[in-house]
Amino acid sequence: MTKSKKEEKPPFHFSPRPNRAHEINWQEWGSEPFEEARAANKPVLLALSAVWCHWCHVMDETSYSDERVINYINKHYIPVRVDNDQRPDINARYNMGGWPTTAFLTSEGEAISGSTYVPPEQMLELLPKVWTYFQGNKDEVDSKVAELRKKRAAALSDQPTSEITSEVYDTVLRAVGDHYDPMYGGFGDAPKFPHSDAIDLLLYAHRRNRDPDLLHMARKTLEFMSAGGVFDKEWGGFFRYTTNRDWSVPHYEKMLEDNANLLHNLLTLCRITGDQAHAESATRVIDYLEAKLRDPEHGFFYGSQDADEEFYKLTAAEREKLPEPYIDHTFYTSWNALAASK
Repeated sequence: MTKSKKEEKPPFHFSPRPNRAHEINWQEWGSEPFEEARAANKPVLLALSAVWCHWCHVMDETSYSDERVINYINKHYIPVRVDNDQRPDINARYNMGGWPTTAFLTSEGEAISGSTYVPPEQMLELLPKVWTYFQGNKDEVDSKVAELRKKRAAALSDQPTSEITSEVYDTVLRAVGDHYDPMYGGFGDAPKFPHSDAIDLLLYAHRRNRDPDLLHMARKTLEFMSAGGVFDKEWGGFFRYTTNRDWSVPHYEKMLEDNANLLHNLLTLCRITGDQAHAESATRVIDYLEAKLRDPEHGFFYGSQDADEEFYKLTAAEREKLPEPYIDHTFYTSWNALAASK
């Protein structure tokens, strides 16, 4: 007997480790769940996740595997699950500061409340609190929805139409310099992300006016990253970010987007300096992309490889004996264009 469309489960990606997150009645983003929420007078629980996201996996294994959480969500909410990489537009609108994002929405798609990772006991407090507020303050919720829409319309109408001036360029470049970490390179403190666009700007600005300080900031950042734990010494390639200031303790997911952008940075730096060490780092990135993320049949690159703290601490020989962390085989046109253009 063929299942109806309503009965079919969409192909969501959950943590590769044991979990019960699939027992939640997740729906895909679309008009149907919001129509259902409107008819049932229920709020929407939006879970924004990513295939490569460590804390998304943890939430699947903890909060979304707690039977009390599962039952409460299925009874009182319309749960919707969205992959950040497949729907960056939804992520741009609702992200609450990282992944996972846990957002509570009205049937009109307006956010009531939200957070990132929510542990089980906190989730058990939050779910009834949001539901009770939603049910008991309908007029206030509707008023906030109308106010949010009015503000959004005003913001869109006030968008500047003038061209980017040299003053804007100077302001952004100055902001990059102000956030530069003179001890370890990079920008800001911890956690520390590569910010490849900022590196690209520094290298562009150096080529434009030959300011040695700009080149120094970009060079030190890439050299400390390449020598630090954020670079995989066994397979090559960069992990997504580091949890501390000196690049030594990485978060172990690997993204095609990050590696393509950092490869561009390294190649640009190599052309400026002629330093063989920069060429070697770039080669190790290419080696990883070719060996692990390139589709052998079609030639395109896959999207990412999961975080696995214990696996990536092993030597290359030790890794060969174990199953590799999950690779997202999705083809993302924008990320492939980045990789192919380098």
